[in-house]
Amino acid sequence: MASLLNIKHLLLDAKQGDLPPAGVFLCSAILAIPALQVLLYPDMTTGGGYVLYNILITLVEFIFCLLIILKRRTYGYNLNHLPLLLAGAFMLWFLAVVLSIPDMPLKAGGLIVTIRFAIHFCFFLALGSFLVQHPSAAQRLLLSLLISGIIMLPLFWARLYLTYDQPDFDWTWSLPGFTNVRHLDYFLGALVSLLGLLPLTRLFQDSTRTLHVTLTLLLALCWGMIFWSGGRGSAVAAFLSVTTLLLFFRPGGWRKVALYNLSILFIAAVISAFLPAPNGSYGILRFMTKITETDSLDAFSAGRLAIWQQVYAVWLENFWFGIGAGQTKTIIPAASATFGQPHNIILQALMSWGVIGGGAFLITLFAGFWTRLRQFQCLPEHRNSIHIVAYGLALTLAVNALVDGTLYYPLPIFLFIIGFACAIAPKASST
Repeated sequence: MASLLNIKHLLLDAKQGDLPPAGVFLCSAILAIPALQVLLYPDMTTGGGYVLYNILITLVEFIFCLLIILKRRTYGYNLNHLPLLLAGAFMLWFLAVVLSIPDMPLKAGGLIVTIRFAIHFCFFLALGSFLVQHPSAAQRLLLSLLISGIIMLPLFWARLYLTYDQPDFDWTWSLPGFTNVRHLDYFLGALVSLLGLLPLTRLFQDSTRTLHVTLTLLLALCWGMIFWSGGRGSAVAAFLSVTTLLLFFRPGGWRKVALYNLSILFIAAVISAFLPAPNGSYGILRFMTKITETDSLDAFSAGRLAIWQQVYAVWLENFWFGIGAGQTKTIIPAASATFGQPHNIILQALMSWGVIGGGAFLITLFAGFWTRLRQFQCLPEHRNSIHIVAYGLALTLAVNALVDGTLYYPLPIFLFIIGFACAIAPKASST
């Protein structure tokens, strides 16, 4: 595997010293996190392993921020690089957080989620500072994510094979490394968008045929797993993001790349149709089955419409500052005391932090995507193929967040920040 991906030359290459300590740490963490989560969950449900599983990503983000602060003078990291709009939005969000704390029905859980979001923001700030000084590291971060999937997937299937026939095994909640099968889809959707756009890069074009075949098989495996797992949101988000970027920018060879993606998607879908569905949450025809059997739009949405209606009502009652993050399972009956988020980033933000904090969060998110898109369109000299790949990764997770929890849980938010930070990084010479 090392020879296929030429890791020594393209990824870490620490001997040459061209990647500073913070970059080496983050690339190593990206490589290890999915595999570590597979090893820690679900067997480690108590004790130190369970704690590590829950704080792993937050700990990685915190250590990276600390490394950036400690090395800011050595490498010239500027922590005051945010535009005024983003800094102001953060202050509004922080104000809403403070004012919502007294009204939190579940204070302990709400404070934990809120602290995570604050650390996510600090991580984005630190990563942006890092990429300003080391723009070529964006490619290495994305490669680290790609290789993390190659490392994780064999471990995932090995652990699944060893545990699936246990009497208490739950196909929805017991998958190795993921607290819910949809969390697996978040990760697979990110890999699909990354792999689907990778053929645009010189890295892919100049690589060997063996590597092309390997990455093609990996893309087919990820699509097949998404279809097999019934992940409608991730499948639609990845397809729309990749297709939209190819049609919008029309980079060199985009027709060939589009046909490449469509062919693999179709083949993976056909193959997945013959795979057994362990329960009602699985299978490529899951959404069609729900429509046919129930003739109910709410059933087709897997209960999301009922959750959205109740969340909307709660937001109207707490219009300005919300009731705090992480409260859905406590106060929304339709969430069945199970879901910590309402499966929609807009309602999630508004219910959590009201029109003040949530509005600032959403406007900043939209403005960031729109501004970078306009820069890509009007100033082609400020983008390269790596930027488009990273933008597609972030866009996939953001689109999926309209119907799922990708911008609530630590792993998909971590991947989103990496994708978006790399998308807005300065142009590097290597593409």
